[in-house]
Amino acid sequence: MKISPATWFGVVAVGAFAIAGSFMGSYPIYLLSLAMINIISALGLNLLTGNSGQISLCHSSFMALGAYVSSLLTSMLGLPFWVAIPCAVLIAACLGTLLSLPTRRLRGIYLALATLGFLQLVQITLEEMSELTGGVRGLKVPQPTVFEGQPLNYYSIYLVVLVVCGLSILVTRNLLASRIGRELNAVRTSPHASQALGVSVDRVKLIAFALAAGYAGLAGGLLAVVVGFIDPNEFGVSAALKQITFIVVGGLGSVMGSVLGATVLSALPELLRPVKEYSDVIYALILLGFLIFVPRGLAASLELFVLSLIRKRVWRKKLS
Repeated sequence: MKISPATWFGVVAVGAFAIAGSFMGSYPIYLLSLAMINIISALGLNLLTGNSGQISLCHSSFMALGAYVSSLLTSMLGLPFWVAIPCAVLIAACLGTLLSLPTRRLRGIYLALATLGFLQLVQITLEEMSELTGGVRGLKVPQPTVFEGQPLNYYSIYLVVLVVCGLSILVTRNLLASRIGRELNAVRTSPHASQALGVSVDRVKLIAFALAAGYAGLAGGLLAVVVGFIDPNEFGVSAALKQITFIVVGGLGSVMGSVLGATVLSALPELLRPVKEYSDVIYALILLGFLIFVPRGLAASLELFVLSLIRKRVWRKKLS
C-alpha cells in the first residue's frame, strides 16, 4: 500500500513533537496538550459547519458530555480512561444523532437557535445534578492509570493526546476524501441538487451531527484527563463562541484550517490574562474581523501566499 507524502509528514511531525516534549516542562506540555485537544474539537465542528453547512452552537455541550461521562465512568465504575473515553465518544455521538433527528429540517438561524437551546439544557442539567456532577463546584477527575494501576505522568498524557490528535487529523482527511466527505460538501453546496442526484440529505445530516458530537466527546474526555478538574462554566456559550472562532479563523471546510485556527487561538487565553474579563469581546471581534476581511481563513490565505511565491520563482526562471 502506497503511503501519501502528507501521511509521512504527519508521522514525522508527531515524532518531532514527541521528542520536543521530552525537553519541555510541565506547563508548556500542558499548553500544547490543550492546543491539540482544541484541534480535535475543531475538526469535528468543521465537518458539521464547514463541510455540511449546518450551524451549531452546542459543540461545547458535547465536549461537556464527553468530559463528564468519561470522568464518572472512571470514578464510579472504576473503568480505565482508555475504556471510559471511547464509551463517552459513543454516547456523545448517539446524542448528536438524536439531536439531529428533530433539527434536520432546520437551517440557518433556526438551527442555530435550536442548538443554543440544547446547550442551555445541558448547562442546567449539569448544574442541577450536583450530587452526580458536582454542580457549579465542579468535579475532580481521577488521575489516569495504566494496566497495573500505575498513574501516568504529564509527559505520558501528552503523548496520548499527541497520538490521538494525529490519528484524528488522518481520519478526517481520509473521511473527506471518501464518498461521505463528497456527500457532506454536496449537501453544503446545494441540498436540493444533492437530493436530485440521489444523495439522502437527512442521512448526511445525521452523519455530520454524529461525527461532530463524537469528535467533541473525544476532545472533552481528553480535556478532563489533562486538566484534572471540570465544571459546567467551561462548556458554556463562551466555549461555543471560541469553537466557532477556531474554524472561521482557520478556514471553513479545511482540515488545515482546523489545525491552524485551533493552534493560533489556543495561545490567546494566555495573552488575555490581564484583560480576562473582556476575552469574550475580543473573540467576538476576531470572529467578525475574519468574517468580513478574511472570509476564507488562514489556510486559504497561506495557500495563496505559497502559490504567489511559486509563480514569482517560475517567472524569474523564465526571464533568466
